[in-house]
Amino acid sequence: MIKLNVWGGAGEHGRSAYLLSGNRFRLLLDCGVKKEGTGEYPLIEPEIVPQLNAVLLSHAHEDHSVAIPLLYKMGYQGEVWTTRETREQLRTYFANWRRFAERVGEVLPYDEADEQAIRYRYLEDAAVSQTWFELIPEVKVMWGRSGHLAGSVWFGLQAEGKKIWYSGDYTSESMLLQEDCPAEAFLQASSLRDNLVLDASSNQQWGTEELIAINSGQKAGLFIKSQDQTSVTSEISSRTLVSTEIPIKQGDFTSNGVDGAGRAGRANVADVAPISYVGLVDLAIVDAAYGTDRDTQADKLKQLERAIRQTIDQGGKVLLPMPVVGRGQEIILWIRQQFPNVPIIVEQGLVDGMKQLMHVPYWLREKGEHITGSLLQDELDCFLTGRGWDLPTTTQEREQLLDQHAASLWFIPDGMMQSSLARWYYSQLSDREENLILLTGHTAHGTFADKLLRESGKYGACEVRKIRYKVHQGWKDVERMMHRIPTRHTVLVHADRAETDRLKEGLLRNSPSPGTAIHSLSAGDELYV
Repeated sequence: MIKLNVWGGAGEHGRSAYLLSGNRFRLLLDCGVKKEGTGEYPLIEPEIVPQLNAVLLSHAHEDHSVAIPLLYKMGYQGEVWTTRETREQLRTYFANWRRFAERVGEVLPYDEADEQAIRYRYLEDAAVSQTWFELIPEVKVMWGRSGHLAGSVWFGLQAEGKKIWYSGDYTSESMLLQEDCPAEAFLQASSLRDNLVLDASSNQQWGTEELIAINSGQKAGLFIKSQDQTSVTSEISSRTLVSTEIPIKQGDFTSNGVDGAGRAGRANVADVAPISYVGLVDLAIVDAAYGTDRDTQADKLKQLERAIRQTIDQGGKVLLPMPVVGRGQEIILWIRQQFPNVPIIVEQGLVDGMKQLMHVPYWLREKGEHITGSLLQDELDCFLTGRGWDLPTTTQEREQLLDQHAASLWFIPDGMMQSSLARWYYSQLSDREENLILLTGHTAHGTFADKLLRESGKYGACEVRKIRYKVHQGWKDVERMMHRIPTRHTVLVHADRAETDRLKEGLLRNSPSPGTAIHSLSAGDELYV
């Protein structure tokens, strides 16, 4: 039996950190922060940190990486397994987090020496993607591209007879980045082929196993399947035991109806769809950041195009704040094709991100989705030659361009508009209602972007809108993934608990993967599989 401890990331957006513990190993999947208030760190158990065998890092974004130095502060002596591209990006994210802490008046819980102490191992050196290698004795790992960021990966694990998949941040709809299909990788692994068995003995074996879910340190349910019923035993904070007998058909699990809004005073019990076979994977921790949003990338791009065209047609400027690396480069190339005659201004940070992509062809598609024409490398090269866009480097140059162009598109780094540069741009555009601040990603609570969305009229006359560009998974994506990767236990992560609960209920109604238990957890919860 393997235990999952959620140190962060489930039931919330940020501080992803998932501890996997078996009889002979302890592994940590990511260790990030939440950019809210003065910053929030994972619920790390200090006594566990020196016992960790390894840390697997999916990508460099702060909500997955920036708490890693804290592990070394707490006595971690091991290595961090990641890709070379992620390692290169981490320098920027560590520096940005340090500046954020200074800006909010918070002292980091670790020192620069702890950042320097990190010992990196590179996945590419251990094995090519989608092949197994031995991480530590009796624990095998496989990795593949996740399509979220250059260098970002998902992980497969085999340990103590269990198969685990961690998606990291995942999308199959990036315009620029290539993803590897985890289902194909697992199927091709010879050691797993024999596990796809559809017979009575499989159902009987599954029927005698236990599932224990512990929420916020409380025992939520012990499922023991008998011939004609499931016994569910729950323990609440007062340690009062509550036992509920639930009649079900033989071979099936059903919900006991105490989840979601009705779980007050009682721990959550996982809902389980009918069981028809042993899954390809025992546990999957799945990026579901967009919850019940059903839109495809094509839907989002139509919405973006409509909003931009409306502003341009009325002579307004569109400000597009973007993270330094990620969706910004994709949207820039797409917009150049959609609006070829509209002036485009791009700040240096996003140009540097474009240069970075030129040097990592392995992570890119050959031709960009939703970007027509030449090969993707040619599109990047064409942009970087400087044709058809402006790069201001001083305040004077920015002011001149603002005066020169009426209807225009402005790309700036810092997707949450916390930087002085982002605030300056807002001050220049906010007094005219024909202008648009267009946010395309997550806005953490309390950030300036979040405040503008909530109370835009309090700060200025311009319009502020949020239209998500997909770099994570929504309802249809998760459903598709669960069909392709039959999984006995799926933990939905990366969105707030209420939205994750709604997604889980929707997935259960459609039974995307017969035989899977779908879990909506929170930081501090535990799950045994």
